[in-house]
Amino acid sequence: MNLLKNKDLLRNLLYQGDQLNTLAGGVAQVDFKIENQKDGFLIVVNAPGIEAEQLKVISEQNSLQIFATINHPAENQGVMIPLFYRKVQLPVFADTDDVDAVHHDNKLEIFVPIGKNSANNKKEVNIKQI
Repeated sequence: MNLLKNKDLLRNLLYQGDQLNTLAGGVAQVDFKIENQKDGFLIVVNAPGIEAEQLKVISEQNSLQIFATINHPAENQGVMIPLFYRKVQLPVFADTDDVDAVHHDNKLEIFVPIGKNSANNKKEVNIKQI
């Protein structure tokens, strides 16, 4: 079998090599900081090399899931490779319904206000880009 004539196989092998390169150090280390403020909590995620479209924030009743993935370029493949994942436990009085997320200068800033928490299910937080 001539690999150069089988374009689909060659394309998939090259994509797999790109993924393995990325997983083996193609992304700089992600840094998390959590700051208490008088009206809520500020979570700062310094993620150099990760684009805003790759980041996701999922709010639950007493926690936030913050992660980034690489998606396969062909949408019907459904392959997602995780770059990082962090689950942040929040106190009972953190209002996960009104979480605000902003991405700028390779940083993701997530503000969780203090208030009555009425969230019972998971929901994805919309990340604004500046």
